[in-house]
Amino acid sequence: MVVLKRSEFRLFSDREESRGEHLVRALHGRHQRIFTSTKIELDRLRPSRAGELRSHNPRARQLWMRTYGGGLAEELGASGPGWTTDQTVYFVTIIDRHQIVDAPDPDFGGISNRGRSHDQLRDAYKGALRGFDYFGMIEPALYVSTQRVAGVPRFMLWHMHALVWNTSRERLERRAEDLRPWFRAYLPYATGVDVRPVRTGDLLQMIWYVAKTPMHQYQLAKRESESLQQYRGPLNGVNTVRLYAAMHELQLPDLVLAGGIGCHILRRTCRAARHW
Repeated sequence: MVVLKRSEFRLFSDREESRGEHLVRALHGRHQRIFTSTKIELDRLRPSRAGELRSHNPRARQLWMRTYGGGLAEELGASGPGWTTDQTVYFVTIIDRHQIVDAPDPDFGGISNRGRSHDQLRDAYKGALRGFDYFGMIEPALYVSTQRVAGVPRFMLWHMHALVWNTSRERLERRAEDLRPWFRAYLPYATGVDVRPVRTGDLLQMIWYVAKTPMHQYQLAKRESESLQQYRGPLNGVNTVRLYAAMHELQLPDLVLAGGIGCHILRRTCRAARHW
């Protein structure tokens, strides 16, 4: 199986290394109170354990991206340095406002998923792109300081990003229109299903984006009109640990949704990344 070279993917590998270093510092931090002992967690993040494909191991994320990305690039006939494809690839984001769970917090009983298991969260998006060739992953967006807006201090909204190919924009937009009555974004003015063509030369960027470690936290505020305004910022140390606590038992394949040729890429990626 073709694997993206480290030199080709260096920018994105460096981002994952940076996130991993940030998490390690946060686990050592005196303000985090979720883990009383971090020895087990720090051991899980070691490069030597990348083959376990744990969701927050930075080396595992890099291997995963380079492996699935290599399979996708091979399928699309793309190669460096330009990474142009022989067809249009689409980047699709799908959001369901019902896939909200509580964020881990020692002051509020630890982790409560409001009756939703991870499989249920994943299954909510499973059929959305049925019939297409695609490779996608789900991830949580962490919303903080939400007591006035949502009645809880913070929550996580699980959503999906996917790359779709071997289709026309018209066919994909028709599917999006069919899905939008059922998939609604948390913000009333946003769309629950967004379809965008990947720009020439941006393939590596989007391969990384689909499979990246969560990087941001979000805040909501009410305007004078009572509508909501969303703000985005980098994850601080305490919230980095909160997201890690919610995902630390998950492996990267647990986050994947794929269809058609994407299923073939997923199988090859799992085999190759585990035996790197």
